[in-house]
Amino acid sequence: MRQTSNLYSKQNSKETKHYIGGDKKVMKKSLSLLVAAAMTLSTASVAFAADGATTTELSTQAKFDALKAAGVFSGFPDGSAGLDKEMTRAEFAKVLTKLSELAENSAANVYSDVAKTHWAAGFIGAASEAGLLNGLGAGKFGPSGKVTIEQIAKVADLVAGVEPSDKEVTGKVSAWAKGFVAAAIEAGLLPELPSYQVNATRGQLVDVAYDLAQPVEKDLKAVEAKQSGAKKVTVKFNREAVAAEKTALTYELKSGLTTYPVTATFAADNKSVDLAVAYLPAGDYTVTVKGSDAINVKVEDEAAKKVDIAVTALQQVADQDLGVKVYNQFGEEMSGVNTQISSYNVTKTKQLTPGNQLDLNVGGADEAAINDVISVTAIVPSAGLSVNKQLKVINGSAATSIKLDQVQPIAGDARISVKDGYVLPLTLVDAAGQKVVLPNGDIDLTGAAGPKSVTYAGLVFYVSDNTIVEKFTVTDGVIKFETKKAGTVFVTVTNGAAAASAQTSIVVNDAAKVKTFELGNSGKLIVKGEKAVLPFTAVDTFGAAIAAKDAVLTNVKFNAFGSEIVPVKNAKGELEFNFGQTGPTTIYVYVDGVLQTKSVSINVADVAVYKAVQKVDVATTLEVDAQVTLNQDNILLVDNYGRTSNVAADKFTVTSGKTSVVDYVGGKLVAKAEGTAEITVSSTANAGITDKKFTVTVVKNSAITSYAVDTIDTLFGSTTAADTVGYEKAVALVGKTAGGTTVALKSTAPDFVTSSDESVLKVAADGTTVVGQKAGKSTVAAYLNGSKVAEREVTVATDAKVVKTVEFDKDEYTTTVGADITPAAKVTVKDQYGVVLTTSVGKILVSDPSIATVTGGAVKGIKVGSTTITYVASNGTTDSAVLVVNP
Repeated sequence: MRQTSNLYSKQNSKETKHYIGGDKKVMKKSLSLLVAAAMTLSTASVAFAADGATTTELSTQAKFDALKAAGVFSGFPDGSAGLDKEMTRAEFAKVLTKLSELAENSAANVYSDVAKTHWAAGFIGAASEAGLLNGLGAGKFGPSGKVTIEQIAKVADLVAGVEPSDKEVTGKVSAWAKGFVAAAIEAGLLPELPSYQVNATRGQLVDVAYDLAQPVEKDLKAVEAKQSGAKKVTVKFNREAVAAEKTALTYELKSGLTTYPVTATFAADNKSVDLAVAYLPAGDYTVTVKGSDAINVKVEDEAAKKVDIAVTALQQVADQDLGVKVYNQFGEEMSGVNTQISSYNVTKTKQLTPGNQLDLNVGGADEAAINDVISVTAIVPSAGLSVNKQLKVINGSAATSIKLDQVQPIAGDARISVKDGYVLPLTLVDAAGQKVVLPNGDIDLTGAAGPKSVTYAGLVFYVSDNTIVEKFTVTDGVIKFETKKAGTVFVTVTNGAAAASAQTSIVVNDAAKVKTFELGNSGKLIVKGEKAVLPFTAVDTFGAAIAAKDAVLTNVKFNAFGSEIVPVKNAKGELEFNFGQTGPTTIYVYVDGVLQTKSVSINVADVAVYKAVQKVDVATTLEVDAQVTLNQDNILLVDNYGRTSNVAADKFTVTSGKTSVVDYVGGKLVAKAEGTAEITVSSTANAGITDKKFTVTVVKNSAITSYAVDTIDTLFGSTTAADTVGYEKAVALVGKTAGGTTVALKSTAPDFVTSSDESVLKVAADGTTVVGQKAGKSTVAAYLNGSKVAEREVTVATDAKVVKTVEFDKDEYTTTVGADITPAAKVTVKDQYGVVLTTSVGKILVSDPSIATVTGGAVKGIKVGSTTITYVASNGTTDSAVLVVNP
């Protein structure tokens, strides 16, 4: 048992523990070591623990001796400790200063009743400046006044980092001190006493000071648990948890006999942990944390408690989001809540189209003009909530901040040259911090050559030379322009109403012209009748390398097999040759009629033919009733040169040697019954192609001994639900046999999944789909029949969606003179997250406009011949195909 002063031992015989908050060491290490060293010189009593181990407990006198040796306490002139004497406020200031290792600070002593020469002036100043002690008012400190036990409790809690407690106190205590006394008792800094309003003795302060001086931690315990979110319970601890304790902790959340899997996330101060649950119905729960008693928690259903309109102004743009948000009783934004939104033009006394997307991009300002007041009302009928805001329609004249960044070359370019597609990086912000978006339209700067200014949407746009930049085009807030000739142009954007302005300069270079040209060899097989891409390097008249896609080859000629050959330069900058003869030849290059120093020797092989079905990429072990896709995308053919490519969609057959086990129906292998079946894949592209045979094994569910989460590529993350539409990922399972063989399952969906960090990766309402929220990593755990069966770490990125790949569905298209073909409809454009982009992100180019032209995305044949069509995405990513125009 811990020994205390006589007063303590009379009132409390039970064992108490001490606790230091914050970093759990109020004293610096040097003072703790000094106290420990002094303890060896003191008299200690020996007690025996329940398990028979010996523990050393110090008497109050021994604690005094240790603290005296550490310089915290001083004895009386007669050598006594005076443990039964009362403590003055001046003495208390010294003890607190020493305990906290504060430097004496007489300058901070501002009390009129404490002389600068007073022995405790430095201690009183230091303790007061640190906020450990306060004055009595009227500039007085009362250095000779006494200190009560409840005053000690408050200061001890402050020094130890202990929060006030709402636990009951049985002894006599002032209302203001109840929480501090309860916390001190709970932390083991004070025993239970009949009264805490009495003056404290030196012995009582010695016991408290000694506990505060020790770097010993009390056992970590869960002391409170309550619902803190629609799917979250927060557990509070009696102190900060260290790393090892956080790792060792386990959690159980139960309602009746049902256990709910949780994902634990500690608060920044490590004094509480959030337990996130995929599904949390209302009811009575118990939370059990390892090493702590179970705590009861009442869970209520999520309810709408607040509706708000986020925007502060409206603009003349299309589909602007009014930012209507609904919040639950925990301050969390809710989704899927039915809201009724109406907008009314107060200025024009006109009802606007209801809904969260308001379209004010009307040329004649029929819907709303600048400075019109729009009354927007949002109602949540089910909760009886409503909000109304009067929003003013603004334009550029509302911008109090204008920023123009430097115009950058187009991706892949070394400099700005004469071409289109440049972006003017203009940022406008109003007084409320809201971004101002300009309406769609053209800012036409044409007219008499020279400087020109135009007012648009309340702003003045000025260019120093309108023969270089003739027009800016605003589309969905992005301002684009093209350069017409070389030179330097200054652009200024001004808002006279707010005295805001910004300027930038643009240096435009001449288009590069080829001076020297060197053709390279691709190192790949060149086959008659097939497109052969050869690399090249070109240098302009200024000695600078010309980017392949920018090289204009009108002054470059090529000769092979004794005659001129004309390659096609696609939008990637590649030269595509097509040879109609076989055998060795040399390609000679001429620039402006001058033979270049290097030529390229090649050998053109004979026409390729397919020889065999080389590979069929499909699962070969299936669960009974499972189905797997087997189509042209799974089948690879190999030609006489060892090259592979996918079979055409209508040029293959699939047969099963035992349809009772595995059948091929509707482009899928269907597992019928346990057993094995030989599958034969044949190509009908041309005669003599060797078939591919392989065995498919069908197993029962009982043969599956484990599961794994199927691969999940990097997901796009955004807290705006609209941004993640199409970027969700349904978690799928694959099975594993005892031997580790992967099994395609009848159903790949788990019962539900959890995420280790829902701030990074959120589980959708269906329980099996995950949605990215912010950049980071989170572990997805999949559950079947109430048990976790597999998990996988998932990476979420928030990089803006950009085009990553562009692919035509064919290498060659045919049309006739006067007929249209719409290759854009045959192009698959994907971003870096592997998701198909359905909106227009590029345009079609034709390498020879005399063969075909492009109008509105459709390519029309003009005359008989062949040319290259290239789809160019907004970031320069391309793919090309050959277009043959027949009569």
